[in-house]
Amino acid sequence: MLKIAVVTSGRGTLLRYAFSACFDGVLNGEVVAVATNRVCPALDVARKVGIGHVAAYPLDEFSSRRERDARMAADLRRAGADFVLVGGYSEGLEDEFLRHFPDRAISVYPTILPAFGDLDEAIGPALDYGVKTLGLTIHFRDPVSLSDGPIIAQVPIPVDIGDTVESVTPKIAAVEREHLPRIMQAFAEGRVTRQGRLVHVRPI
Repeated sequence: MLKIAVVTSGRGTLLRYAFSACFDGVLNGEVVAVATNRVCPALDVARKVGIGHVAAYPLDEFSSRRERDARMAADLRRAGADFVLVGGYSEGLEDEFLRHFPDRAISVYPTILPAFGDLDEAIGPALDYGVKTLGLTIHFRDPVSLSDGPIIAQVPIPVDIGDTVESVTPKIAAVEREHLPRIMQAFAEGRVTRQGRLVHVRPI
């Protein structure tokens, strides 16, 4: 069973997906902790569903991001987490965090990486560029970057000339809801292996 920590800065959308997938039996896991870098709605979501460790780690309360990330990782470990889902998080994570979860910290990005990587908001620039396909990339989290890290899975989403951020976002959310629990279940079943940047998800 995965013991999941969710690291986020936003509304808690991926937290809801993970919690629902566990509750519905789609994912053999339990969300045991939620950490944020600021006060945000995800904290209220976590408290309402009774998650054990729920805390904000504002950077101005620490001497550096390295110190903050090390504390955050240690707290998540103490809460029992052995897997991290990073979703809607507005900062890179330092190696001081990620070394606590080797090959166990994943993230999602709303393009087919490496296109339009490391942007706070990638859908708008991609549409402005005239792409014909957006999509979802699920990847391991690398230090500091928002989008670097070995790619675990990618799902393309066709777009039309008239599409906007508002029209595309629900499509990406639907793909996240469908595919993220499947990938996390593959981790729960030990079906994900990595060699350098090459990641293999063994089918059932």
